[in-house]
Amino acid sequence: MGTVVVLGSLITDLVARAPRLPYPGESLVSDDFSISLGGKGINQAIAAKRLGVEVTLVGRVGTDAFGDAFFPVLAEEHIDSTYVERDTAIGTGVSVVVVVEESGQNAIIAVPRANLAVPPETVQEALQAANAARGQSPAVFLTQCETSRGSYMVGLQRARELGFITILNAAPIPREPLSDELYTLVDILIVNEVEAASLAQIPVKSVETAKEAADVLLARGPQHTIITLGGQGALWSKREQWHGPLSTSSHQLLPPFPVKAIDTTAAGDSFCGALAACLANGEPIEDALRRASAAGAIAVTRKGAIAALPTAEEIEDLLSQV
Repeated sequence: MGTVVVLGSLITDLVARAPRLPYPGESLVSDDFSISLGGKGINQAIAAKRLGVEVTLVGRVGTDAFGDAFFPVLAEEHIDSTYVERDTAIGTGVSVVVVVEESGQNAIIAVPRANLAVPPETVQEALQAANAARGQSPAVFLTQCETSRGSYMVGLQRARELGFITILNAAPIPREPLSDELYTLVDILIVNEVEAASLAQIPVKSVETAKEAADVLLARGPQHTIITLGGQGALWSKREQWHGPLSTSSHQLLPPFPVKAIDTTAAGDSFCGALAACLANGEPIEDALRRASAAGAIAVTRKGAIAALPTAEEIEDLLSQV
């Protein structure tokens, strides 16, 4: 059984559903409100675990009621929460989410709080323990940008040293530019079209412009980039050789699955977690990407975050239909 270590956020989602996004300065009335557990870290960890790998989550929550609620869920999902620490000074992270009823699109404001206080030493300890336990099995380190830069930078460095496949889901885009060194520690960079445009400084409005952005990002160091394009599917780009003017890359569009979107909140997390699990299980990246795309497609057909994440059986069922 493969191993996945996820460094990421644990955030309580405060979700309102509305007919549309509010205009600046407008108070928009909603008839539907819910509180649920989320954050890219826990979402991606659960998405990976449901595909049958050993998963360790590294993160930080407060000692408040919001923080208390995460541990029973992690236990129920059989995720190792040894390295999810409690912060006595800083509260649990929260996010305010508006979901558009008709399209399922959303807008999110995240307040990381304790997530930004994950000690780099804790990340190293978790990776060391997972490496000792995995034996000869493949291992993946998956992280995002909802913890401190120091924590995910140290995580990528240590994971690379230990021979883990490294995946960075560069979301949300940090306020300060990602360093050149960080890109060189990433095997697979995953972004959506907005994030790709921000990082590459190229407007991503089509598959062709996504290819241009992917080439810019590949030149910084990753072996692969994946740009998710919503209803158009996802663009997988990889470097073939990289020697100045002889640089070459290849691009493959992964077609979307024909599903009706209800809520896109956890689609990206479902994709990332499933991809990490499939690679940890030793699948070729081509097969892993197809299964990850199916996982993301299933997630958009359901409301919420954790509740939307599919099982391995559901993914196989969707794949068998197309």
